[in-house]
Amino acid sequence: MFPPAPVRAQASYLARFTMEKKSFLVGEPVFCTFSIQNTGSRPFAFRYRIPTRIVNPGLESEPRFSVRDATGKKLADPAPRRCGGAKGTAVYGSVSLPPGQVHTERWLINQWARFRRPGKFRLRAERRLPLLGLDAAQLQFTGAPIAYALAVDDITIEVAPATHDALRAAFQPYERALDKPGTEGFPEAFVAITTLPHDFFLASLSALAAATAGERRWNREQALEGLARLGTPAAWEAILRIAAGRPASTSGAALPESPAKDDAVRSTAVLLLAERGDPKFVPAILALLPEASEALRGDALRALGFFQDPRANQALFEWLHTAATNDRVNAILGLRNLQSKDAIPALIAMLNDPEAPVRQVANFALQNLTGQSFALSGTAPAAESSRLQGQWHGWWRERGATFKPLQQPPCRDW
Repeated sequence: MFPPAPVRAQASYLARFTMEKKSFLVGEPVFCTFSIQNTGSRPFAFRYRIPTRIVNPGLESEPRFSVRDATGKKLADPAPRRCGGAKGTAVYGSVSLPPGQVHTERWLINQWARFRRPGKFRLRAERRLPLLGLDAAQLQFTGAPIAYALAVDDITIEVAPATHDALRAAFQPYERALDKPGTEGFPEAFVAITTLPHDFFLASLSALAAATAGERRWNREQALEGLARLGTPAAWEAILRIAAGRPASTSGAALPESPAKDDAVRSTAVLLLAERGDPKFVPAILALLPEASEALRGDALRALGFFQDPRANQALFEWLHTAATNDRVNAILGLRNLQSKDAIPALIAMLNDPEAPVRQVANFALQNLTGQSFALSGTAPAAESSRLQGQWHGWWRERGATFKPLQQPPCRDW
C-alpha cells in the first residue's frame, strides 16, 4: 500500500489589479489594489509583506508597474540608484487563504512613476505570485509552489490639475491616520506622505524621522527620505539636525529624545546630505567625526567624497593617517567617491600601509577609479603590496598627465 501523496491539484483563484477611482489630482496618492480570491475547495498560502516598493526587480512575487502617457512614453521612475547603494530588505510573512476568502493589498503607484502633469495615462500592472498547497498527509503547506497566481491588467488613469486646497483635502484621510500609528491605515498613510511630501507635512515628517529609538512601528529612514523629497530649506535643516544628533521640531522645541545613539538614522541623514551635495552641510559632518561611533564615522567619511568640497577633501586626506584601521579604510573609500585624479597619488601611497585590509581597499579604489586590473591577493604580504605599488607608480608616471577618472552614474537628484 502506497503512503498518502501530497495534494497536486492546481489552485483555483481570481487575481487582478483595480483602481479605487478613475481620476486623481496631480500630487495625490495613486493607489492600485491587488486582490486574490480563493475560488477553489482547498486552502492555499503565499508570502506577504507590507506593500511598499523594494528596488529589486528580481524578487519573486513582487508586483511590476509601469505607466505610459498618451504618446506611449514611459513616466520617469522616482527610485534610481543611490550614492551609497541600495539599503533595506523585505520581511515576509505567510498568508493562508481558505476557500471563498479574499486577500487585498494597496500599492502606491507613485513609487514607480512620477505624475507631474495632468492627462490620461496607461498603467500596466503585473504579478506572478507563487501559491503553496496543503499537504493532506502532513497537514502543512507544501514547500514548493503548486501554482502561480498570474495577474496582468492594463488600466487607464486620469490625472487632473490640483490646487493647494484640493490637495490638502485629498490628504486629510492620511493625516488623520498618521495620528494613530497602531491602526490599520497608518502604513499606507506613511508611504503616501513620504513618497509625495507637501509643505503641510513638514512637522509630521520631522517628528516621524526623529522618533525615539524604541519606536519601531515605522521606518524612520524612510521618513528622512520624505524630508529630502520635500526639499525645502526647512526640510534639509531637519535632516541636518538629525545627522548631528540634535533634532528639534520645526517650531524650535526639543523633541522627546535625540537619536544621538541611533547610528542607522544618523547615517541615513548623512548620506542624504551628501547626495544633496550642498557645501553648507560640510561643517556639520566634519564636526560629528570626533564624537561619532566607528560605524557612523565610517559612513560620514565615505559620504564626504560626494560633496566635491575642498574642506571635505582635506579631511579625507588627513584621516588617511589616523591610527584606526577602519578609519583609514573609510577615508580611502571617501577619496574614491571623490572621483578625482587628485586622489590617485595618496591612494598609491596607501599601498604601503602596515595593515593588509587597508592595502586591499586602496588597490580596490585605484582599480575602481582607473579601470586598471592590477591584482592583489587576499592575503598579500607587505612585499607583494610594495611590488604592486611600483606598478601603480609606473602607470601614474606614464598616464597621470592625461588621465581622467572613470565617472559613476549620477546619484538620485534631491
